[in-house]
Amino acid sequence: MKLDLLRLETPEGGSIAALDYEPRRPRGIGLVVGHGYSSSKHNLDAMCSFLASHGFHVVSVDFPGHKLGASGGRLDSPEDLTDAFDAAMRFVRERYVPHVYAIGHSMGAATALRACAADPAVAGVVSIATGWGRPSALSALTGIGADLRSAYVDGLSLPELVEQTEPLLEAALPLLAGRPALYVAATRDMMVSLRSVEELFERAPEPKQFVKIDSDHTYAGENARAAIVAWLGERHPR
Repeated sequence: MKLDLLRLETPEGGSIAALDYEPRRPRGIGLVVGHGYSSSKHNLDAMCSFLASHGFHVVSVDFPGHKLGASGGRLDSPEDLTDAFDAAMRFVRERYVPHVYAIGHSMGAATALRACAADPAVAGVVSIATGWGRPSALSALTGIGADLRSAYVDGLSLPELVEQTEPLLEAALPLLAGRPALYVAATRDMMVSLRSVEELFERAPEPKQFVKIDSDHTYAGENARAAIVAWLGERHPR
């Protein structure tokens, strides 16, 4: 595998950092990957490198405003997240392959779903550890003093971001109809409940698949890698 650090221009004239995982034996399939709130592309490295080792070309983005990442800037709206996805999608299509899937963890999963819905050319989507009804769940976590790591992000807090995202996600879900989607729930997830992921899955159109993995929230991406490879392999056998 070849690994490069990229700087990509967004549609609004900003830029993001991303890692480009180029496989040794490419299968002609691209994957654009997005991380969760307060995290960075490094959190999904184990998953991305594993997918690249199976022949998938992966570009993993750093969302703006995230201090652990390298993009800089601010996270002022959910559109900043989809702009980052759009930049990576454009790069993969122009440089490598036209057939691209969107994959995300937590905040990145909601973004991947929205990016797929907005672009009919996206082949499908993998949503890891995100669910439905998140504003009320986060309100409950805040009430018991949970640390939602807003200090790690310049811009929107997690409750503010989720409050703005949920109606956008509701509008986006019907637009996924006809394209395959994989919804992954982590059984030990204390941030996004199993029932929340199940409700998102129930609201989503066909074709869709639901899997449960043994994981907490933070490492759900890494622990979902075998399920993702199997799902992609069914659609793109060697």
